[in-house]
Amino acid sequence: MLPKKSLFALAKALEGLPVLGALEGTPAARAGVRYGDVLLEVNGIRTRTVMDYVVAKNVRADGMSIIIFRSGTESITELAYDSPARSLNPAALLAELVTLRVAVTSPDPSFDPAEESDEQSS
Repeated sequence: MLPKKSLFALAKALEGLPVLGALEGTPAARAGVRYGDVLLEVNGIRTRTVMDYVVAKNVRADGMSIIIFRSGTESITELAYDSPARSLNPAALLAELVTLRVAVTSPDPSFDPAEESDEQSS
């Protein structure tokens, strides 16, 4: 198994997102996405950052086409959602990811995703 530090270094070199796992029963798990993969593209959009992923995920409501890098090769995989995905609020999703410490905060120090989320849900 690739150490987490090495996975993050590989993802950075490939300009993709490291995959730390997929929850059992999710479309990603059913499609075979697993720890150690590097997510390079979603729905034709390069995923260099979590925000790139959020934007790309919203392109389709029925699923997504992804390109992952695993063991030296790229592969294209289709993920079908169980039911049509609802439109996501990118600011709210980013706030949740920051809270979970999956994403770093915005380079703009005045931006508070939690505050943005509260304003949009009001």
